[in-house]
Amino acid sequence: MKLRSLATAILSVAVLAGCSDSPKLAGSAIVVDGKAISASTVSERIDKVRAQIQVTDPTLITQVPSLVQISQRAVDHFVLVSLLEEVVAREGINVTDLDVSTYRDEVFAQYAKETIEAQLASQNSVPADDVDGFMYEILVQRALMEKLAPGADSQTQFLAMAEYLTNLSQELEVELNPRFGKWDPANLISTPGDQTLAVPLPISLG
Repeated sequence: MKLRSLATAILSVAVLAGCSDSPKLAGSAIVVDGKAISASTVSERIDKVRAQIQVTDPTLITQVPSLVQISQRAVDHFVLVSLLEEVVAREGINVTDLDVSTYRDEVFAQYAKETIEAQLASQNSVPADDVDGFMYEILVQRALMEKLAPGADSQTQFLAMAEYLTNLSQELEVELNPRFGKWDPANLISTPGDQTLAVPLPISLG
């Protein structure tokens, strides 16, 4: 949707790959429209974010997220990507690599690359190697909002997009492995699963 603020070493992420009673979720974290995203894929992203936060200048991080927060935001990312893939196909939206790089450079010029990377990692679970992916998602959402409510104010456009994505996520049947929580289509986020994972990262960022 938008930047959440703009709009670890101890606990292994392997525990997130727990089993599920649902056969289609076996070994998977997420299933969207019958397409599975493996637990290992989600765990890899979580590990990248944790590692990046540990080496980030602490003055650029307003709050160190807990493991469950990192996990939840990583899950949200993969669900959103799946939904936006369907949006692009249905709505004929075209966002080019040049569009992404131009937008990214504009954001970096305004806020500084290090600041953006730190905030995306700590608040959105976006590792540095997927900043372009995040910028792409923003541009697709902007294009969708304009298509759904041409020329309307930002609040009207956002609500139109939220309703569209809510309905789409219900249509495509988003399902999460219980270890990763449960999908909440009304708010377009996952709700935490295993609460024992709600542990702050045991690190000093100094």
